Amino acid sequence: MNLRYLQYLRLVIEHGSFASAARAGGVSQPAISHGMTQLQRRFDTPLFVRSGRKLLPTEAALHAALKSLDLAERMDALTATGANPANRDTLLVGVTPSAALVCGPALHVSWCQGHPRRRLDMSSTDEGRMLASLQGGELDLVISPQPRGHHATGLDCQPLYQLTPLVYARRAHPLVKAQSLVELQATSWAIVGPSVSGPVDMLHEAFAVRGMKPPPVAASCPDYASLLHLMTHSDLLGVLPHPALLGSAPKGQVVPLRLREALPRYEMHLFTPIRSRRDLGPVFAGLQRQAALISEAPGLAQKSTERQV
Repeated sequence: MNLRYLQYLRLVIEHGSFASAARAGGVSQPAISHGMTQLQRRFDTPLFVRSGRKLLPTEAALHAALKSLDLAERMDALTATGANPANRDTLLVGVTPSAALVCGPALHVSWCQGHPRRRLDMSSTDEGRMLASLQGGELDLVISPQPRGHHATGLDCQPLYQLTPLVYARRAHPLVKAQSLVELQATSWAIVGPSVSGPVDMLHEAFAVRGMKPPPVAASCPDYASLLHLMTHSDLLGVLPHPALLGSAPKGQVVPLRLREALPRYEMHLFTPIRSRRDLGPVFAGLQRQAALISEAPGLAQKSTERQV
């Protein structure tokens, strides 16, 4: 029996619908639907009965979910005791592109410094998929905003620092003196990553909450360094969630727009398994120190961490 389908079953039971389960698991709704169809073929009785818009699990579904959870816990225990040294020496971290820049140095110092065999492995995708990977034991921790509607079952969540995004443009941009989002609605923008895949989308939400149509996105970049480079050589606008990210742009060439409206703020969180197999105390302490530096002096946080290396 496919273990991933059993994980989907637990998500549907917890969230009450295929759509909600897909959002919580960071996968598509067709993937959940396909998994449940395949799983149902293994049972003689229905797994769910419909009550209005909600799907209610039958006794067979609850029994299967409970057994699969017990199996997952046993597999985690086997992985913990049978892990090879190379895996124990590697810290697997899911990060958003901005968290990779802001927290990367602190992660490296707290995990690798004084331990030459250790390795830091950072990866990035949208928030929902990263948290699903963390729940599945594929990551040790995740640094990201809290996705709306996501129930972090089995995870501990701690706030790190606040994201206060601003709109930026090159210094000579024709709209650099704009004071309202309305003036920017027809202008093309550049973003980091596919804007539709993640639950957190600062640009589109800023316009949507004011009843305005989202602006056109002309370019998608893999990281903030490439975004800033593109902005300095074009009339594209961009959103930076934190001023510490400006470090990869030529000094003074990319500036914030002084808009009357504020963009939505987000809290960056540290997610870890409630039953972690590792002692990550030094890593948590390093991230908390970095978060304190960011809160006090955002632009100086990276420089302070680099001096420790």
